[in-house]
Amino acid sequence: MKGNHILKFRKINKHLIDSLVHSQLYFALPEQLNDPFDCQVDIEKALQNAISQSSDWKRDILQSLQDDDRLRKEINHRQQDLKNHGVFSSARKASLHSSLMWTHYADNHKGICLIYDIPESFIHGDTNHIYGIANVIYGTNGLTEWFKKLPENCSIHTNAFWEMVKVRMIIKDACWEYEKEMRILRRISGLQTIEQSYLQHICFGLNTPDSEMTLIRRIIDKFGYDVAFSKMQRTGNDCEIQPVDE
Repeated sequence: MKGNHILKFRKINKHLIDSLVHSQLYFALPEQLNDPFDCQVDIEKALQNAISQSSDWKRDILQSLQDDDRLRKEINHRQQDLKNHGVFSSARKASLHSSLMWTHYADNHKGICLIYDIPESFIHGDTNHIYGIANVIYGTNGLTEWFKKLPENCSIHTNAFWEMVKVRMIIKDACWEYEKEMRILRRISGLQTIEQSYLQHICFGLNTPDSEMTLIRRIIDKFGYDVAFSKMQRTGNDCEIQPVDE
């Protein structure tokens, strides 16, 4: 079954240990994200921008959406509701060698990187309140561009409406592009239990203390995970991943 390989850089602290002991992911409220402008795109303003940048039938279609009182009320309601949604921020696999990610999110290489394989059944299941997984769109015009690409016979039906919500929740300022972020989106915030098998690999940083490595490995062993271990190692001016001996 096709999965989604995602990385989570973490400091080694109580929150990390709890997440391993209970096999959980934490879905943060938008207001808890490190950029105060994150998840704040105004849907109505994005629609208006799309109208002003369009012509002919596309402009007429978008104008009809703006004039739809029912849709406008639904948008206003949803924008309030989105404040309570949950975001699990992760990185794509190529970020494992990113010095900035290790520095910013893994305690200056003293932390770890958790590598998950999240199956489609988790994303599309009926009980997890998940409504999407997607790469972050960097810039300020992502939702405007989404409106401009709507087909001629478009209508904001249920699936399209949630796609619009998803786009709104994955737009981030271009200055963060180095993160190559991927997000899982959930209708509610807080902790979500996952199968232990989703966690497949743990990579220690260049400066992870031996005592902390021992602690993490004991937890993994005690709670029955089947996880591979590796560690970042210096190679001249760069670093590479080396397996950790059993």
